[in-house]
Amino acid sequence: MTELYDKVVGKAKEVAGTVLGNEDLKQEGRLHEAKADAENYAEEVQAEARQREEEAEVVAREKELAAEERRLSAEEAADAERARIEQERKAAEARTAFERDQKETIAEQREDAQERALDAAEAQALRERAEAGVAANHLEDAAEQARQRAAELDAAANRPQS
Repeated sequence: MTELYDKVVGKAKEVAGTVLGNEDLKQEGRLHEAKADAENYAEEVQAEARQREEEAEVVAREKELAAEERRLSAEEAADAERARIEQERKAAEARTAFERDQKETIAEQREDAQERALDAAEAQALRERAEAGVAANHLEDAAEQARQRAAELDAAANRPQS
């Protein structure tokens, strides 16, 4: 607003100086106008500087936001990688536990099968021994009968004939 005032005052002095033929007044009027132009130019330059500063702040903020976005993306990627590694670790532990349990089950089944086989072999041996005992008894009985028959035959052979 003061530029406009200085411009009007300057023009008025210049016109008054021309009308009155006062060169100093005319010069003073031109100086007022030049001052108004200089102030106007200074305000324009200052406004442009403010705009550039604001634009620079916007660009800087955009760069900060982009850097923050990259940082967050990197953190998310790192978190995802840690989660993947943890999941793989748990899966490996589960596989190891499963394999260990399988081996234990197989070992227990083998042990049970061996025990059953030993029990069956022992039972078979007991049956065979019992059968052998029965057979031995039959043989002893048969031998006793044969001895008795032999004794009878011997006694009959040794008896006088009548």
